[in-house]
Amino acid sequence: MYQKKYTFFILFIFINSYSFSQQLINETIQHDGEMREYSIFLPSTYQIGQSLPMVFNLHGFGSNRAQQTFYSGLNNLAELENFIVVIPQGLTRTTINGQTGSHWNAYFGTDVDDLGFFSLLIDRVYTDYNIDLARVYSTGMSNGGYMSHRLACELSDRITAVASVTGGVFFEQLDNCNPSRAVPVMQIHGTNDGIVNFNGITLFAPSIPDLVYHWVDHNNCTTLADTIEIANISITDNSTVEKLEYNNGDEDSKVWFYIVENGGHSWPDATIDLPGIVTNRDFNATEHIWEFFSQFVHSNPAEGTIILRNNNIFVDNIKVLANPISKELVTTSNTSDILNVRVYDTFGKTVLEMNSSEAQQEVILKIGNIQSGIYIATVKTASGVFTTKVLF
Repeated sequence: MYQKKYTFFILFIFINSYSFSQQLINETIQHDGEMREYSIFLPSTYQIGQSLPMVFNLHGFGSNRAQQTFYSGLNNLAELENFIVVIPQGLTRTTINGQTGSHWNAYFGTDVDDLGFFSLLIDRVYTDYNIDLARVYSTGMSNGGYMSHRLACELSDRITAVASVTGGVFFEQLDNCNPSRAVPVMQIHGTNDGIVNFNGITLFAPSIPDLVYHWVDHNNCTTLADTIEIANISITDNSTVEKLEYNNGDEDSKVWFYIVENGGHSWPDATIDLPGIVTNRDFNATEHIWEFFSQFVHSNPAEGTIILRNNNIFVDNIKVLANPISKELVTTSNTSDILNVRVYDTFGKTVLEMNSSEAQQEVILKIGNIQSGIYIATVKTASGVFTTKVLF
């Protein structure tokens, strides 16, 4: 079945000895009445105020963010190529066919609002790390691939491009697939995939080639593909790869399709081989995914929203302005009720603060020798808390 629950049991052996660098940060955020978990990888070259690309890295059904982090090796590439990786954790539910496991609700028949969760995550990471909203991408394994396709279909104003590894879609998902633009899509799939059938499921899911053609048609790409034979550099992996490139789509979009002959339900050139499953070693899926993503910049991404880390009331009568000439931060209110102004960097360290026992209409803070970049300012008033970004 398409949702067959599999466990990366060998991964646990490796994960126990795999030490994440200090750039891997574990976070939580409240969404739809539940506390959601995610991790963020920051490359060592990251500096406050930088506007880096961001990639969602999504685990498969029954898996988790730690396993996907290790299995894909995406963080290692992010360190080299200087982009941020966000690795969310799916919630555990019982799907419509009775299987229970952590998952992304890409029409899997549960009550989880993952579409809203991902939109919220984009805003949270934008608030904390000033990501480039024109370069937000999603990739994933299996169910993570399903969810990446759903993001392309239903969140195209925020997602620049997607890449699915061993994932697919259901007909119901395609019925609700109405992206507002041409979305670049990459698909990697084995012809001998025992979990997500290359030939689809009668009445439930299209074949993988038909899924690819759906995107080719939507993006108005050239229907005659450029065929590229991936060199068979590994003669012991029992598989070969053919790459089909459908280029010249609307808005410079493309659809790339990697057909892994005899390939199983696996991530090509993953950190380990899954037992009993053919893993192709002729190309590194992670590297090819980033090669694909790095070509595309969203022409009109949705604006980001500042996300508070508390439950205080928002107020909208505050203005915060940094003056680089006088080196001052000026905060004003039309209701004369400013009690506290605090400025902190994206790591949560306070760099400026003013407390007052009496409400004021204007507060001026000397910026001093603060490093140039993006900061967050919170203004406490009698009626609530106002939060905004500040550029020094």
